[in-house]
Amino acid sequence: MTSADASLARYRLLLGLLTPLLLGYTLWQALRERSWRYLRERCGLYRTAAAPSPVWLHAASVGELNAALPLIAALRARQPQLPLLLTTATASSAALAARRLPADVPHVFLPLDWRGAVRRFFDHYRPRCALIMETELWPNLFAASAARAIPLIIVNGRLSLRTRNAPRWLCRQYRCALGRVDAVLARSEADRAGFIALGAAAARVQVVGNIKFSADVQAASANISLPRPYVLAASTRDGEEALLLQAWQQAEHGGRLLVIVPRHPRRVQEILRDLALPPPHIAVRSRGQDVTAQTRVYLADTFGELTGFMAGAELVFMGGSLVPRGGQNVLEAAHLGKALVFGPHMDNFADECRLLLEHGGAVQVEDVRALSTVFTALLAQPEHRAALGTAAQQLVERRRDMATRYAVALEEWCHQDGTAATNIDTRRRDAEAQSR
Repeated sequence: MTSADASLARYRLLLGLLTPLLLGYTLWQALRERSWRYLRERCGLYRTAAAPSPVWLHAASVGELNAALPLIAALRARQPQLPLLLTTATASSAALAARRLPADVPHVFLPLDWRGAVRRFFDHYRPRCALIMETELWPNLFAASAARAIPLIIVNGRLSLRTRNAPRWLCRQYRCALGRVDAVLARSEADRAGFIALGAAAARVQVVGNIKFSADVQAASANISLPRPYVLAASTRDGEEALLLQAWQQAEHGGRLLVIVPRHPRRVQEILRDLALPPPHIAVRSRGQDVTAQTRVYLADTFGELTGFMAGAELVFMGGSLVPRGGQNVLEAAHLGKALVFGPHMDNFADECRLLLEHGGAVQVEDVRALSTVFTALLAQPEHRAALGTAAQQLVERRRDMATRYAVALEEWCHQDGTAATNIDTRRRDAEAQSR
């Protein structure tokens, strides 16, 4: 038994022990979302049809799906008849897919990483290749793909702070999974080095760039009207809202509103407790509460409206950066030409932040006091805000062709004429013969 086989066997043993907990959690998610389809498909039971031998794209959540959408458009621009299948893993990404996917691209939920569920998924859809957005590393899924000779490519590959700092036993599983990957198309040289350090073969890792530069943010950015000018705190994380309120109360903001859009809207009760503002001074969107003259903070705890709030904001603060959570995607605000501020913890988007800072398209602060000072300064200087937004927008416009670069790089595996599918069928038969 090879070390990779032994590592996979240990993973399967652990997964088997955790199965009751995973099943219970999946059932709870299905009940919370009122979606039996979610439960059924996560267990590998599918009814949705797809074209024969589709190119399968997996985008775990909303962020990955926003990266996948321009890729889908670029692939179809070059190969209009290319059959596609999309999987996601969350209800919010499924809702976005329902709004934004082309009508002939089916969407289903990714199966949990149980061998039976994964086998049923592959038996039902028989994809010609798998395009995994960013950093999804599932040992059983990757092993099944390799056993069936289905090329597996990581697209817009990036390594989060959590992945880079994973415990040793988990890194062994990542190494095992990456050993079954045909190619990693990475965002940056730093990501390329990280994938190689984690176990990917150097010859199979190449840098293409960040596909999120190609995102069509305008298509999802219908302005949300509020009765007062506002500053947006986007995708905030646990414990960050109280720090933002502290900075806001110390700043001179001319009666503007602070709009907070949490990364996880279901944290609303926790956020209200942390902010400790009486009802006249805080309004909650999901409860239908209106913004009045007394409202200081508007808590927008709804799904799918972040870009709309971003489009109407005078200034955008990017969450996950005042607390050590690695930050959130800064490119949406840049696409919209917004003045952008973020804290010291932007490790997951270090390259994008470096570019924005180098080109005068953002401001970085170290702490609450500095954030308060920047709020005061930028809100008093509309020309400075405009200059920041223009510089950020020009930066992303110069890189709008990133999705096309990925579509070109993927043509080796994605052919609408069936050539790749025929080659894959041959590889499948060879793999099956070797396993007998």
